[in-house]
Amino acid sequence: MPIEGDLKSLNLSSVMQLISQENLTGVLKIKRRNEVVDIGFSTGQVTGAFYEKGEKAERMEKYLVRSGIIGKNVYELVEEIHQETKRPIMNIILEDKYVTRDQVESLIKFKIQEVIDEIFTWNDGAFKFEQNSIIYPKSVIRIRMNTEGLILEAARRFDEWSKISKSITSGDIVFKKVERPELKLKPSAEEERVLSLLNGHRSVDDMIEISGLGKFRTYSYLYRLLSTGQITMAYAKPTPKKIRQKKDFSIKALRMPITLAIAVVVLILEFIIGNYFASNKTVAIDLINDDFYVTDHAHYQRIFFYKHNRMPAVNEVVEIFEK
Repeated sequence: MPIEGDLKSLNLSSVMQLISQENLTGVLKIKRRNEVVDIGFSTGQVTGAFYEKGEKAERMEKYLVRSGIIGKNVYELVEEIHQETKRPIMNIILEDKYVTRDQVESLIKFKIQEVIDEIFTWNDGAFKFEQNSIIYPKSVIRIRMNTEGLILEAARRFDEWSKISKSITSGDIVFKKVERPELKLKPSAEEERVLSLLNGHRSVDDMIEISGLGKFRTYSYLYRLLSTGQITMAYAKPTPKKIRQKKDFSIKALRMPITLAIAVVVLILEFIIGNYFASNKTVAIDLINDDFYVTDHAHYQRIFFYKHNRMPAVNEVVEIFEK
């Protein structure tokens, strides 16, 4: 039977469990306004995930740079090789051993979990399962992740997220370090990474963008640092308002509507004026008038009589004077 519906009536966890239990292969497509998510399955196991918001979708190669696995200069070199040889970028990265296959697989799994974490927070959205579709048919990496494990981890993070979001209410917040040597705390490597990126100007969203830790982990480490007093809120960046683009005004575009409007007005006026005269004014036009025939043209009648030995008919008089 087809698997499709709305997340308001059936939550994501139930949908994924159904696909897993039935050992189905295909792609689960979920859409909410301008957000689109694809989750690939092979015999019930998750093989990949894709998230796009508007026109923004991050490629895995770019994420390798942001996460620090590949240096920016190395990636630029890879792009040059790609331009010259037309080989796929990911193939170059793996075959030329810029990173190991294990590193890429680990990163893909991390991104899959991050996508599922995101849509676990959705309360609405339409979904449809396209059976026997493949999410990344040309991928050189084959991933298989246990669906039940992903669901359990996403549920755990969702519970934690409700607590985190009460303290960090917006991605526009900017945090700053607090020097408290008396605490004698030893941050984890990930927390140290987050602390190193704080400069008094970067917002939470900026930190997510450059840390390579993803949304949940960035929020989570910031929450721990905030809870232990190692950071505090400095200020919140103002959210830029979207400026609506003004449409170009063109006289040419108005030419046809104006012409039609004038024609309609003329027709209406003609109709009104015609009705007025028809109902209020009777214009009598006597084309063949007896006085005209008898009085004004008596002289012509006499001449006609002498010539033809008879009086002219009315139409004969009219024809002469209309010539």
